[in-house]
Amino acid sequence: MIGKKRLLMGAVAGVALATAYAAPANAKVTLMADEPSGWSFSVDGNVNAFYVYSTGKKANLASGQTARTSTGDNSRIQTGLLPSKFGFGVQGPASNGVQLRGYFGLYPQIQNASTKTARGAQIDMREIYAAASGDFGEFLFGRTLSLFQRNAIVQDMTLFGVGATADNVGNGGTTLGRIGFGYVYPDFNASFRYTTPSYNGTTLSVGLYDPSAIKASTAAGAEGALTANEADLPRLEGELNISLAGLPGSNLVVSGMVQEAQPTAAGKGGEEIEAHGIHVGGTLVGGPVAFTAHYYTGECLGITLQMDSGAMSGDGHCRDHDGYYVQGTYNYGAGKIGASWGGSYQDKAGDDGGVYDVKEKQEMYTFGIYHNAAPEWLWVAEYSHAEEDWYDKEAADEKGESDIFSVGMFYLW
Repeated sequence: MIGKKRLLMGAVAGVALATAYAAPANAKVTLMADEPSGWSFSVDGNVNAFYVYSTGKKANLASGQTARTSTGDNSRIQTGLLPSKFGFGVQGPASNGVQLRGYFGLYPQIQNASTKTARGAQIDMREIYAAASGDFGEFLFGRTLSLFQRNAIVQDMTLFGVGATADNVGNGGTTLGRIGFGYVYPDFNASFRYTTPSYNGTTLSVGLYDPSAIKASTAAGAEGALTANEADLPRLEGELNISLAGLPGSNLVVSGMVQEAQPTAAGKGGEEIEAHGIHVGGTLVGGPVAFTAHYYTGECLGITLQMDSGAMSGDGHCRDHDGYYVQGTYNYGAGKIGASWGGSYQDKAGDDGGVYDVKEKQEMYTFGIYHNAAPEWLWVAEYSHAEEDWYDKEAADEKGESDIFSVGMFYLW
């Protein structure tokens, strides 16, 4: 028996997207449902493709740091912030009030990287998890989206678009959306996670995560590749999600994380480095209008990818990081239009400034339209302007900026 259940789909299966989109009515297709035995199997997914045209200039960097803006004029046909997806779910029979389920999510790209024969990031196994749920709440184990700042990306309108793109023909992966321009990427990580039952629309989730390396810049000839990659405890993350009574689709979210690690480089052993952060945000919906805002702050978080390159100075001191974005959308029935603005910022620390140039900020504004041409067919058009700047400029043009125009579509099931 084949049936369809309404599903709000995203790159983050298992996370409620209801506050984020006037979404296409994506359907999870039940391949087989054996009612006597209680077993069911389902698939869901998408194929998306965008034409992306970017024009701009990349900063003249003396130290070769990673830039997030494009150089010159570039055209790409590629996936957007979301890769394409094929998900496979299985749900077993309930036993003693406990419901078990499992999920595998495969996320391929459509474009090559750099050359005609370079396949790039073809299949990304983002999600592999199982969960047990009941009156006690839900216990999940496996690989899925991390809790810290996950609502920031889920409620970002560019999730179903392109947003920022830092590369020309060299990019075999996804675009950035607003990652690094209002929040740091939470990423998919191995974890044990517990979520309480809903109490009047409020849930609390706590997770233990496979620890990540905390990195300094990898700029050649500058900090080198100092990395704190010796961790004796997992990373701890938590999220409080409050649904606002009387305002369907509205919520308030607070999330946080903390992790300690030690560098293994010569002369740095034993010096504990702690990355920590807090995030608050949510969406307020009134009729066809929705307003979204998110803010984060912390230390050793990184400016784009969480705890990645540039989270700390070359001598192992955490940089202060913070960022925000605000967004407004209007649902016109067959889709929505929206605009957003935000940025990510970091302060200098330790020996910053004496050896190489430190990035100060990344900012971007975006306008977009997301139109449901059919229940499973989404058309998208976006324009974004992205800028990035550095401290201690050694060149007059040490500032990057780009304009990104994109049109594309999703087929969702």
